[in-house]
Amino acid sequence: MIVFNTTFHVEKEIQEDFVEYMLQYFIPMSTKSGLLMSPRLARVFGKEEDEGHSYAMEFIAADIVTLERWNADESQAIYAPLLEKFKEKLIGFSTIMQTIEY
Repeated sequence: MIVFNTTFHVEKEIQEDFVEYMLQYFIPMSTKSGLLMSPRLARVFGKEEDEGHSYAMEFIAADIVTLERWNADESQAIYAPLLEKFKEKLIGFSTIMQTIEY
């Protein structure tokens, strides 16, 4: 299993709109094809800044080939509206991890 995580830092003034957008639009669009599964949005706790909070958006893909297919075929159409809506009030970075079975 591949875990695909994107951590977003959002400014305080857009937090509620960001969470609503993620739940209503981003997650359904990301999982529509079935290539990404098991969405989980979580608030990241740590050193809190007055400027906002961080959120982790996590999906599972069956394997790296599936994730690469999603990235090549679908990611642009999903991330572009998010970035257009929130512009400079949002930054993020993605991490790809492989689950270790034990």
